[in-house]
Amino acid sequence: MGTDPNTLDGLMARLADGDRTVFARVFELLWGPIHRLCVSLLKNDADASDAAQEAMHKILERASDYDKTRPAMPWAMALAAWECRTLARKRNRRREETDEPSNERGGEHPEEEFEQRDLTAAAVSALGELSDTDRETLVATFWDEAASVSGATLRKRRERALDRFRKTFRRLYGLD
Repeated sequence: MGTDPNTLDGLMARLADGDRTVFARVFELLWGPIHRLCVSLLKNDADASDAAQEAMHKILERASDYDKTRPAMPWAMALAAWECRTLARKRNRRREETDEPSNERGGEHPEEEFEQRDLTAAAVSALGELSDTDRETLVATFWDEAASVSGATLRKRRERALDRFRKTFRRLYGLD
């Protein structure tokens, strides 16, 4: 396959093959981005931590489902986004049943929050369709990760990656 066994994709491939010894390293690589995604989707630190923990549990549990020909980060982020959506719906149902006022940060319109979460999950999915370079550039741009390039090169790559991302998103979700 040619994937470096020490990169996230390589470690996920090993995890998918049953090598549970790499889970700690996979956890280290995924926890930060997954937790940040959950915080941005749920707007509540406690809920975000719960969703991120559940996502990490699902990643280990479903590692054998991981497609080794695809990048690991979008797959993991999609699982995390799904966990956020599930947790938000559970919390909403509980609030509706108990009629308790919400003390969470966020907007006054739950429909808009769900739309935002769905859009974020769609964006993560579209991100998975991009090349490794485009993904690296966008992750470095939006998640404060170190990029392999800087300055004008990074700006040009970001411009091109965003253009390809927009086209991919439109192709996947029929938005023109």
